[in-house]
Amino acid sequence: MAQEQTAYEGDSIKVLVNVIGSSGTHEAATIDTTTTRLDGFSTVPTVNTIATGIYEVVFASVTPAPAEGDRLIAKINGTVTSTSTAWSEYGIPVKIVADERGTDSVVVPTSDITAIKAKTDQLAFTVANQVDANSLTGGTSPADIYTYFTAGTNEDVFKADTSTLATSAALSGVETKIDTVDANVDSILVDTGTDIPASISALNDFDPATDQVIVSTNNDKTGYALSSAANDAIGAAFLAYTLTKGSPGTIERAFWQILKAAQLADGEVSGTPTSSAFDSNLTAVSGAYDHLLLLFTSGTLAGEARPIDSYSATNGRITLQEPLTAAPSSADEFIVVPDHSHPTSEIVEGIFNEAQSGYTTPGTFGYYIDAQISSGGGDASEANQTTIITHLTDIKGGTFSGSTDSLEAIRDRGDAAWTTGGSSGSGLYQVTVTVEDASNNALQGARIAVDGTNLILTTPSNGQVVFNLDSGVYLLTCSPPAGYDTPTDVVVSVSTSDVTAEFTLTPTSSASCDVPWIG
Repeated sequence: MAQEQTAYEGDSIKVLVNVIGSSGTHEAATIDTTTTRLDGFSTVPTVNTIATGIYEVVFASVTPAPAEGDRLIAKINGTVTSTSTAWSEYGIPVKIVADERGTDSVVVPTSDITAIKAKTDQLAFTVANQVDANSLTGGTSPADIYTYFTAGTNEDVFKADTSTLATSAALSGVETKIDTVDANVDSILVDTGTDIPASISALNDFDPATDQVIVSTNNDKTGYALSSAANDAIGAAFLAYTLTKGSPGTIERAFWQILKAAQLADGEVSGTPTSSAFDSNLTAVSGAYDHLLLLFTSGTLAGEARPIDSYSATNGRITLQEPLTAAPSSADEFIVVPDHSHPTSEIVEGIFNEAQSGYTTPGTFGYYIDAQISSGGGDASEANQTTIITHLTDIKGGTFSGSTDSLEAIRDRGDAAWTTGGSSGSGLYQVTVTVEDASNNALQGARIAVDGTNLILTTPSNGQVVFNLDSGVYLLTCSPPAGYDTPTDVVVSVSTSDVTAEFTLTPTSSASCDVPWIG
């Protein structure tokens, strides 16, 4: 089961899926939306690709809507693209939490207000609401102004382009709108008991530290967004924030707990590394990272991971349980993931050093091994050896002669030793059985039997025997000549025609307890 994720109450449930290959890197995959579901719900999800091997599975408008504190299981189905390997119902737990997200603060346009004040400070008023033109800066006399505009080519430069001037009809419409605006302004001045200069003065005195701008709750405030610079600033502040424990129930406390649970150590390779051991810049006490998982994040081994066998504080020495595909380079970066793994030696020791009395659960592998050993008669004690010798004497019989009855002597006598030893049957169809070695050489002396019958034949020098059988399915067994392993039984099906079968024998590779057949 994957690590639990969270979703806000009332929001779409979004589940992040990481598809990791056997090499430890993200791999492209296809999420199967026809079968991927929240356990107990029928909502069909959509999938957003975040990056290669990283997908956001979105369950929108889940019915009935989950409540705060609910815990759900997202069962993800999909197929890895590179290998066409499908997986089914990979469970990801999701917890529904309360939506306590805040709203953005209002940005006060301090610089714009300052610019307005600078312009209005240049105005002077003779009577209410009228600007004194004499106070404006400009030329010293009408004659000076006329001379400037008519001198040289200035006259042509300052000629007005009347091609785009409004027509009288258009101006009439504008005049109507101006009258409407004028009436509205007069109404505002009467209602507020103030004037424009007083309003501008109030703006000049605006203090963003203490004054407030109240935005109404009208629903027509659409299309607004933070600037790119504001977004960057918010993101930078969030990433640079030093996280503390916070109060119980707060988002900060939740983040703090998540980080503590996934505490990582990061370091760099130093010295002269090999594929199985290297020095690092880690400074923790010896043994701090034993049996944890090391994952490279840079260099040619980026994405490759191995369990740590041992860690020594001397030079931050790390020895891996298994070698890497190549030696890392000095300054390659890695992280140590708190994912504990037992070394192979501990696993082997845990299995084989378990007391025999511990294997008491029927159906387990340990119980089976214990039963097999216990039923095997113990070790080769003197009493057991005497029993074995007695059984061998019974097999040998009272008239056994090494010169005529040994396996070697029987082999040397050839087919004549078995002329009364078998029968080929009397059925309608011939079943030809060939016995060869791995080089297709015919083998003599192999004993072929039809299971469930008394039909037994021994192969001559051409390695073939022929049975006469009726229609049916038969199991053929082969007792090999000395020096060869017993092969797997062969099933033949006889219908309405003759059939063939074949045994391929392999030489015995080492001393064996198997006893060849005795005629």
